[in-house]
Amino acid sequence: MNLNHRKLPEADRRNQTDGRPGSDLRARYDRAVALARGYEAIGDKVDAERFYQQADHFRRLLNGRAA
Repeated sequence: MNLNHRKLPEADRRNQTDGRPGSDLRARYDRAVALARGYEAIGDKVDAERFYQQADHFRRLLNGRAA
């Protein structure tokens, strides 16, 4: 189990991807959609729906920041 993320202070963990505000949310959204599509492809409807719901949550957060 990789616990390296716990070594960083909370403020440093927020935007690790490229430093732009919201970029971490965008990466999390993209990952959730990719996982949902993967589970959908193998026929696991329950996990696919779970990841689509997570992606929807991240999309709403991104839209809230844009306003």
